[in-house]
Amino acid sequence: MIKKDAIVTIRYSMWNGRGDLLENNQATYTHGSSAISARLQSQLEGLQAGDSRVIHLKKGEEYADDDFTFEVFIDDVRETRAPLSIHLLSGFLGSGKTTAIAQACRFLAKKGVATGVITNDQGSRLVDGDLFIHLGIPSGQVTNGCFCCNYNDLEKAISYLSSHHGPSVLFAESVGSCTDLVATVLKPLLRRHPEWRPTISVFVDPQHTGTAFDPAISYIYNKQLEEAPLIIVTKTDLYPAARLDYADKTILYQNSFNDEDIGRWLQTLESQNPDLDSIAIDYDLYGAGEAKLAWLDQQVEIISRDSTAQHAAISLIGRVSQTPYPIGHLKFLLDGHTKISITSTGATDHPDLRSAEKTTLLINARVQAEPAALSQLLTDAIRATETEDHCTIHTITESCFQPGYPRPTHRIA
Repeated sequence: MIKKDAIVTIRYSMWNGRGDLLENNQATYTHGSSAISARLQSQLEGLQAGDSRVIHLKKGEEYADDDFTFEVFIDDVRETRAPLSIHLLSGFLGSGKTTAIAQACRFLAKKGVATGVITNDQGSRLVDGDLFIHLGIPSGQVTNGCFCCNYNDLEKAISYLSSHHGPSVLFAESVGSCTDLVATVLKPLLRRHPEWRPTISVFVDPQHTGTAFDPAISYIYNKQLEEAPLIIVTKTDLYPAARLDYADKTILYQNSFNDEDIGRWLQTLESQNPDLDSIAIDYDLYGAGEAKLAWLDQQVEIISRDSTAQHAAISLIGRVSQTPYPIGHLKFLLDGHTKISITSTGATDHPDLRSAEKTTLLINARVQAEPAALSQLLTDAIRATETEDHCTIHTITESCFQPGYPRPTHRIA
């Protein structure tokens, strides 16, 4: 039932005194706020989802310069809950977003704050999605496209986690080849869900600046930074002297394994002004940049009679990483729980290995190459590993492709 502070979604048509249709639209508002006419709100009080009402506004009422008629349909009425903080993470492939989220969830859990995570990728089998499941953090996935182009799936994932797990803070990690999040994700979330509090951070690996890639890919990297209200320069434990020069940006230098750094990032987000400007963007150039990248998702099973299957997996990873093509990000998940990450600056994970006759390896490779070339690279690496490491490797699932042209569900300039 519509009452004060309820979140109400309406569809309405508006006519002037001459019978001209002026508007035919949908709106979501907090009942009792100044978002829509106080007279209209008073006439909607007590209605429920599925109800409708015709409302007349006479000339002179609420500064109306004509007689107006509204036909209003109530689509949805929701009780106000404690505001849900939704922290959107943008940033190029391999910039440290997943590590920051995992450590932030651990940090908040120690303080008794419930969290959730939504991962995102152009593919359908995600290393990071499986990782958060292993970590026991409530999570969802938006697959087969970016948040921008699958906005409705993102909204459903947020609603599901909110209703089933009740997080106070939710992290949504955008795929690393995506930009224009303010216009296509943050602003639609604000407009459609006044009860949610979205923020945006853009992550940067100081040694991975996008200059090694085709100019169209570098364009995506630069646009990510341009729209950033907050830039997180990561891996300061590895590169303590790293500095960026963006005079109009808030920049934090962060070692995501340091609780003090994580706490400072989260505190900065709590005070972020959501009134952000959308950037100007050339979608043809943006799409060309995404099309320069090949995506490969492949899961394999490695069998070794001498119990060196995990060592063979590391050998396979090493061969894949020797690609002549520019690496966006190589991510591997060993036996469903051990993540190994490689960017153009090298590996950041060195797992302890154990004897095993059988092991599984999930591979997410994002490389500037043609899909056929990337697929052949994996095939050659598997054959070489079988020969030199005396093992057998079976492919369980495989997908290799280029992302499609970005077509956002919403874009609010």
